[in-house]
Parts: sequence; structure tokens; C-alpha cells
Amino acid sequence: MLNKVKEKLKQLRQMHSLTLLAALIAAIITYVLYWVIVQRAFCLNLIKTEINKFQASLQEIGYDIAYEKADFSDLSPFSMVTFKNFKIYATNPDDYFEWSVPQLEINAGMFNAETVSVSTSRNQDFQKGNKRYPAEFPVFDIELKFDKEIGLKDITIEGVGLNIQGLATIDSLKIASQRMAPRQISDFTPFFENHIELKDITISEDIDFPLLKKIERIYANANIIGVISAQESYSKSFNAWLRLGGIIDIKKLIINWQPLILVGRGDLYFNDKLEPNLHLNTSSKAFVEVLDKLQDNFLERKGVFVAKILLNNKSFKINKDDKYYTVTTPININSNQILIENIPVKTFTDKNGSIN
Repeated sequence: MLNKVKEKLKQLRQMHSLTLLAALIAAIITYVLYWVIVQRAFCLNLIKTEINKFQASLQEIGYDIAYEKADFSDLSPFSMVTFKNFKIYATNPDDYFEWSVPQLEINAGMFNAETVSVSTSRNQDFQKGNKRYPAEFPVFDIELKFDKEIGLKDITIEGVGLNIQGLATIDSLKIASQRMAPRQISDFTPFFENHIELKDITISEDIDFPLLKKIERIYANANIIGVISAQESYSKSFNAWLRLGGIIDIKKLIINWQPLILVGRGDLYFNDKLEPNLHLNTSSKAFVEVLDKLQDNFLERKGVFVAKILLNNKSFKINKDDKYYTVTTPININSNQILIENIPVKTFTDKNGSIN
């Protein structure tokens, strides 16, 4: 009889242990689910805020967004935001531009709400004026990583086999941006480091251009100097950054466009009218030959003639067997002109014939 009682007590203890274990597992699962739901709800609110800020920023520069339908869900594991027939377009019909895509999705990790991904449909469409350019992007991934204290800390964009009919194809596109340090030492220190690389670009035969249609590689490594603070819109953040003296330090630029091989460094800054000004110190091979090809179709013959005299006086061959001469020269590009050796070789004008 005593043995039966002991056996019964043992069974009750086992059942009690199993019950406690099941309750503990259920509590953990409930907590995890609750944590995921709260995190995704918080993330969805942030995404909605950024979408509104993005639209307001576009409107300030004459653009807007439109879509047929928008679905928002903090429970779906696949997409928190889905836009149907999404497009960004210019509000000025006289200078119209549009990018449209059948579907655009924004999602965050189920267990890592600080990582946000953006994906689009394979088939897309661009329009400039009345001309449309159908596009196909087999692989085009965007990922953004955030920190609760410092905000955006990483951006990666990768594209493979990009094809815009009538313009160009790009076999490989990689963009990586990373915040330089968790805390800024001062307002005027490197803020974001950026790497951009495009490989095997083929210009469409529809475009009349005197250089080869194939560009082997374009690479740039540039630092954003100066803190970009969070404001009501991106344009206000940009203006605040400019007021602090923000510039972009171009640490390395490489262009491999046969026969041209160019390496440079310099800076990009913006004037009071928010117009970009690019200054580069370059070293290149076959630069003079490229100027010869461009002087009748793109550049101005008189300016090229003077610039070539200066370039020829300081060009040299690194190796005696080199086919092309090497030359170092400053290149400046702004909204009005392209200058080589401080000689204007191209002047930009608006539709009315006035200099910009």
C-alpha cells in the first residue's frame, strides 16, 4: 500500500514538472510573440513617419508620389507595407519625369526591427518628357540598418543585370554607406563613408555618343563631412548640413572607359542656390584623346584647343612602351561650366538659351 502511495506521488510530481515546463514554454512563446508584435508595431509607425517625411521632401523640390493601393500590416512576416502601382513623378509638366513600379514592398526583420528592407518588382518604367524607357531589374535590393540612439547607421544597395531600354545596361551596381562613428567628435567631422561601384555599363545604341559604348568600371569612395541631423523634411536636414559647412570629400574616383583610365580625388560642395560644384585633381591616360573625340559633339572646340596646349606641355609616358600619355590636371564642374586647367570647355544653357 505504501509503495502504491509513493508511486502515485512520483507520478504527480512528474505531471507537475511537465505542467510547469509547459507553462514556462508557453510564457516564453507569449513573451516573444508580444515582443515581436510590439517591435513591429513600433517599426511600422516609424516607416509611416518616414514615408510622410519622404513625400513632404519630394513636394518641396517639385515632385510627388502616387499609388493605386497601400496595405499596412505589423503582423505579416513578408511585408509591412505594400504599394500597388507606385510612382514618383514631377509636378511640372514642362520638365516631366516619372519612375513607376507595379509593386513596392517595405519590411523589417521579425526578430530585428532595426533592419528594414525595400524591394521592388522586376519590371519598372522610367519616363522623361514624352519618352518612356521600360526597365528590368532582376536583382535590386535595398537594406537600411538603424540604431535606437543614433538613427540610420548603414545603407546597402545591390543590383545585378539592370537594363533600362534605350539608355543603358549595368551588370553590377553596389552602394554601401556606413556611419563613421557612434558619436560625432564635432559637427564638422566625417559623418558617413560611402562606396559606389558600377561595373560593365553598356550605353544603348539609341544614344549618339562619340566614345565607346562600354564602360568597364566606375568607382567612388567619398565621405560626407558634417553632421546631418534629423529635421521635419530631408531638405531641411540638407540645408542645416550646408549651414554647418557640410561638404563631400571624394577620397578616390576611378573611371575605366577605354582608352581612358582616370584616377582622381577632390570635393563636392553646394553654393547658396544649392547648385553642386565638383572639384577634382586627376591623373589619367588617354585624356587628350578623349577630348579630341568630344570636341565636335559635346565639348566646345575653342576651349578644348587651349586646354590641350596646356595638357600637352606637361603630359608624359610612365613607361616608354605606353601607347597613351599620362597627364595630371584639375577638372571643375558646376551648374554653368566644365573647366579643364581652369579653361571652360563646356557651357550649359537653359531652354531659353541663358547660362544657368
